[in-house]
Amino acid sequence: MKRMPLVLVLIFSFIFQGCWDKVEIDERAFVGGIFIDALEAEKSKGGGTIEPFYEEKMDSTLKVIFTLANPGEVLKGGEKGFVTVEAEAESIPDAIRKIGIRLNRTPFFAHMKVVVLTEKVLKDENLFKEILDFLERDPDINAQVNIMMLKGDIEKLTNIKPKLDIYLVTYIQGVFNNASKLSYVVPIKLFKFISQLNSSNKAILPIITVNEDEVEVKGLALVKDNKLYKEVDEKYLRAFQFINGNFKGGRKFINFKGVDLSYFIQDSFRNIYVKEEEGKLKFTIKAEIEGLLENNVFSKEELDKKQIDEIEAIISKSFELELKEAIKYFQNVVELDYLGLEDYTRKNYYRIFKKYEDNWDEAFREADFEVEAKAFIRRIGSSR
Repeated sequence: MKRMPLVLVLIFSFIFQGCWDKVEIDERAFVGGIFIDALEAEKSKGGGTIEPFYEEKMDSTLKVIFTLANPGEVLKGGEKGFVTVEAEAESIPDAIRKIGIRLNRTPFFAHMKVVVLTEKVLKDENLFKEILDFLERDPDINAQVNIMMLKGDIEKLTNIKPKLDIYLVTYIQGVFNNASKLSYVVPIKLFKFISQLNSSNKAILPIITVNEDEVEVKGLALVKDNKLYKEVDEKYLRAFQFINGNFKGGRKFINFKGVDLSYFIQDSFRNIYVKEEEGKLKFTIKAEIEGLLENNVFSKEELDKKQIDEIEAIISKSFELELKEAIKYFQNVVELDYLGLEDYTRKNYYRIFKKYEDNWDEAFREADFEVEAKAFIRRIGSSR
């Protein structure tokens, strides 16, 4: 009984102990983005003898550039509010170690917004897997970070001075947000990307390029078996998004009586029917889109109900052909189902899916497709 007070003191000391490992906010270097390139370094060969291991002898296989934010300087509008720090290293943890001994603040990744991997990284299967493994396992990294592929020079990207922003990371995010609203880009979060790879060994990444001092979103990278498989031209992205069920809207242009018209798609609907005919899959895709004609070049007298019907018919046929062309491209050029039809069939037509589960991509290449599209004009002239 005499020891009871001492025991209670020990128990309470454990329960109410302070945060021994906490780091004050002004001691943190907030990482906004990681930009990773592959180096063409020759691997050192082991001599077969055991000797002390020193980090300085590790091969540099990566160039890692971190963009850092200093909250105090940002609030003051100081020039050192945002900086970049780079390291050539064997891995991302090694790069973090190298910048850690050069900074007076601790790198903090919880608020990271973008991860940019160069084309060279995606072409190296082992390197790519190692990077993804780190990004997936590190508990401090935000799983909702945007991940993308850079086609071009990583130094040129990180040296951009945005015209309407002071921070490169928020500039890149803004470009993606604007483009994704118009279905010109397929934004992908880290968690979704890794989930796609784990479930089907296939995933997609948006591609960015650097043009002068600006970032452009161009095309789509198809990843298979942890490496770059193919690149998809941006002209197929609208149909790709629509068939996958991720279409948000955007402009489609047509020509009517020698006049180029801009049709802004505000809403859309698609339904997919799947059946089996003569030992192969047959997909019927019914698409509906509605929106407004942004041009007001015709007067009310010139543009009557009959002509509106003609324009709707042109838009409908054009969109139908666009969907068919994209499907043929993925069947004959890509030769793999990145259109989400496997997952759709599994969820909605499971009995049919089970017959083709083991050779789905082959069944996709041989499948028949019927596409029907209908467009509706709800208003003429841009909204005020």
